[in-house]
Amino acid sequence: MSNRINLVAGQNCPLPTTSLHVSVSHGQGSPEITVDVSAFLLNSQGKVSSDDDFIFFNQPARTEQGVLLEPEQSRFTLHLDRTGNAIQKIALAMTITDGQAKGQNFSRLKNVTVLVKDFLSGIEIACFSLTTQQNQESALIVAELYRHQDKWKFRAVGQGFIGGLQPLAEFYGVDVGAGESSPAPSVAPSAPAVAGKINLSKITLDKKGQSISLEKNTGESGEIMINLNWNATPVKSVGFFRKASSGGIDLDLACLWEFEQGEIGGVQALGDHFGNLHQFPFIELDQDDRSGSTMGGETLRINNKHLPEFRRILIYTFIYEGVPNWSHVDAVITIKAKNQPDIEIRLDSYRDDQFLCAIAMLENINGKLQITKLVDYFSGHQQMDRAYGWGLNYVAGSK
Repeated sequence: MSNRINLVAGQNCPLPTTSLHVSVSHGQGSPEITVDVSAFLLNSQGKVSSDDDFIFFNQPARTEQGVLLEPEQSRFTLHLDRTGNAIQKIALAMTITDGQAKGQNFSRLKNVTVLVKDFLSGIEIACFSLTTQQNQESALIVAELYRHQDKWKFRAVGQGFIGGLQPLAEFYGVDVGAGESSPAPSVAPSAPAVAGKINLSKITLDKKGQSISLEKNTGESGEIMINLNWNATPVKSVGFFRKASSGGIDLDLACLWEFEQGEIGGVQALGDHFGNLHQFPFIELDQDDRSGSTMGGETLRINNKHLPEFRRILIYTFIYEGVPNWSHVDAVITIKAKNQPDIEIRLDSYRDDQFLCAIAMLENINGKLQITKLVDYFSGHQQMDRAYGWGLNYVAGSK
């Protein structure tokens, strides 16, 4: 039986565990309102020690400090036993994207709720519900987790903040570059963020077939990173994480590659084809997350220096273990490129009778990298290969 503590603004409670899930939700607003959540890891002066201590959609993980944000679910995973002593407080915030410019504020969302759960058992620890009908701000500091006598406590805040994400981040000491984001354009962004500053822009490809072109940064060092995160336990249960044999999903990130000279191949955990970042084919898969519970998910890395040698790269994912339950898996890929906003593509238009989803195509077109949302579902690798004309031969594999 849960002994959940219900708090009002200003109240606090001790945390019985250091491993938590903290979800932030809100009432029904207008469809055009977009809400983001963020966290600030603060020192004894109430400021971030570096820009790395700002957790938001473009920088969702600080794994060495035990903090992960799942932007699509507005949920934080916290392992406070990993959080360094220099961090005295973690402030959680909610902002309306471009709220100031659009005249949108929290009064239109009616209410906000912060729910704290035990990471392992899913038992509810604390809840803070705030009525926001009188809030005219577009930013809200919803709660804080803070140290008290070598323990962690949770405090309900509910304090409105004038302005959006950028002034809030600057208030906490973050060095902000570009402003807040707007809907995805179909051409390359014209003004990259100033080097060394946090980029608050993000681009979401919402519609199938929608494309965006980015500069290739030909010959430069660095990587293009493609990250996959998902919910491994789409069926509600007593605990948050279950083994695959109990209905969990092992979702694998992979790609097919084709070079300008005609070489073709693939990178995936199945068959131990993890690739190599610094040697041919200059693409590497960092790990095989069989549970979906790893804080960083799975990431493909492409060597930016060799990007001009590629003709196209097909990013896909498939369910290695578990039922095809795409409609509840909440899978999303994030593409990160140097001096560019993050590109997000969510798996939608579900086909729960298929095991494989082609997510995006990366192509070299007229000196730029074009990214196109696909989200096409297939029964297997061969069917996808034929659809995109790759020409590989496939045999049964395992891992």
